[in-house]
Amino acid sequence: MQINRVAVVGAGTMGSSIAVAFIAKGIPVLLKDIDQAQVDKGLANIDRLLKSRVDKGMPKKEADAQRALVEATTEYSRFSEVDFVIEAVAENIDIKKKVFESLDEYCNVDAIFGSNTSSLSITQIGSFTRRADKVVGMHFFNPAHLMKLVEVIPGLETSPETVQTAIALGQSLGKLAVRVEECASFLVNRLLGRYMNEALWCLLEGVADIETIDKAACDFAMPIGPLALRDMNGADIGLAVAKFNFQEYGERFAPCPVLEAMVEKQMLGQKTMGGFYAYDKETRKRAGANPAMAEILNTVRNGSHKSKDGKAIEFKAERLFLPMINEAFLCLQERICAPEDLDPALCAGLGMRTGPLAMATQMGLDNCLQQIEAHFEAYGERFRPAPLLKRYVWGKRTTIS
Repeated sequence: MQINRVAVVGAGTMGSSIAVAFIAKGIPVLLKDIDQAQVDKGLANIDRLLKSRVDKGMPKKEADAQRALVEATTEYSRFSEVDFVIEAVAENIDIKKKVFESLDEYCNVDAIFGSNTSSLSITQIGSFTRRADKVVGMHFFNPAHLMKLVEVIPGLETSPETVQTAIALGQSLGKLAVRVEECASFLVNRLLGRYMNEALWCLLEGVADIETIDKAACDFAMPIGPLALRDMNGADIGLAVAKFNFQEYGERFAPCPVLEAMVEKQMLGQKTMGGFYAYDKETRKRAGANPAMAEILNTVRNGSHKSKDGKAIEFKAERLFLPMINEAFLCLQERICAPEDLDPALCAGLGMRTGPLAMATQMGLDNCLQQIEAHFEAYGERFRPAPLLKRYVWGKRTTIS
């Protein structure tokens, strides 16, 4: 299906960034939000992003031509003209229900609806329309105009043609478009959640401090440490995601109590100028570990964080990634994605230098399993070994395919 014009519903930070990704490739965008004030904010963000590109060398004439491709509206009346809609509203199923019911009413019968949800069910979202076969997840990563990954998630009723069109559209934007089967938090955020949560347990356990954990992660594979990243995204957002994953997946995703204590104290990270790190009020840059975290940690340390025998395993960077590696094998076991897509998706979506499967291979699958089993013995369900990893080791496999 030829895509000549798209609409983006939701002119917030993500929606306006998605719009920039489209206009950069010459695709006209109809940008919608609930009122003119929200639309104006979205247009201002688009202008800011284009100015940044001009400052970095893009000809102003080219930026002006891209800006001319954006039309803004607060109504659905012109949505009959678009071929593909990206929904980028708040991560709330009731809000999305209203949006998709309206899209179904105003869009032409051949239009495809993509949802930028990061975790909600595409099947459920599709059920809000009379065209579930034309509803697909298109999960962009923030900032969408820069990040190279888009996860394409079919629901139960999504047609192969819709999936193919969504993948082709993602590729036309210069993205790595990876098909991911429907599951809570999909692929990248599901694996990211395991790594982020383990960093919190390490901090609570006291085996490493904030800066040591972040430095270890950066030295090992990451562009930014897990605690600094949590400050960027917000402890409140992190807690909501952690609770959602725990509800969907069970004990291995049990949220570390540190986050809840931080939210109660309104220590949310950059947005409140204090989280794991303190921030300079003038520059908004990190100003070292936040001394207030000591009180938080003392409050929640009640013994439940300790290993079964009371002896902590010496902290190494690998511990942060073992749960991610284990979850990667569970994803392969569930056929969430093709094996060859998993590492490229994690590297494109998170900026990792080495994906979890390559990590496991470099460690040696047998050694990787031994480490996971040792942590399972010490810490329980967070490290229960994936059956597929055990089968690979039993089968004397040294690579993953």
